[in-house]
Amino acid sequence: MKKKLFISIILSVISAGLFLAVYSVIKLMKKSAVKKDREKLESYVEKYLHGNDKLMEFVGTLSDAQVKELIDVLGSLQKEQNELKLKAPIFPKYLEKKVTNLIS
Repeated sequence: MKKKLFISIILSVISAGLFLAVYSVIKLMKKSAVKKDREKLESYVEKYLHGNDKLMEFVGTLSDAQVKELIDVLGSLQKEQNELKLKAPIFPKYLEKKVTNLIS
């Protein structure tokens, strides 16, 4: 009887440890993806919006979901620009005007 109890306790500890390890890895992957997206958005601000301080502060206040949404929008804009084969930097000026109006 004690042997069965001991085995069940060991199995529960192993399964709980495995669950915590998987949970930690998933959480770490999500955190690194969000950090990467935030850095990507900040690089867009640096590159296309001339590193505007107000915009950098604004990016810092965005939630993770908002950052992901903006990265998706910027990605779709770039994809459309590449499909249209526009080589002139039209969308950064348009984007700069929209974001400046949003903050002001």
